[in-house]
Amino acid sequence: MLGHVSDFQWNWHVNYIYDDNVAPLLPAGTTLLVTTWHVNTADNPNNPDPDQWVGYGDRTVDEMAHVWIDFTYMEQEDFDAEVDRRKAAAQSKE
Repeated sequence: MLGHVSDFQWNWHVNYIYDDNVAPLLPAGTTLLVTTWHVNTADNPNNPDPDQWVGYGDRTVDEMAHVWIDFTYMEQEDFDAEVDRRKAAAQSKE
């Protein structure tokens, strides 16, 4: 799992940006799968009407899930060097 928003607020979200030393390093050919859930139950205090059917759509009253991901492409040599650097840093903390 690369990210998880466990305390969603009904305001527009800001960006979630990894620190450089923990940003995911994904090898060439990696496929990302994005999954979202919406809690439309009466247990959600931000849900004004749990009996109202809500479907996907672009209106603000619809369920929306947008994921924008920025990538930095690295040459294999640079990727390998960064993996090695992080391994060495992790070992020095042990």
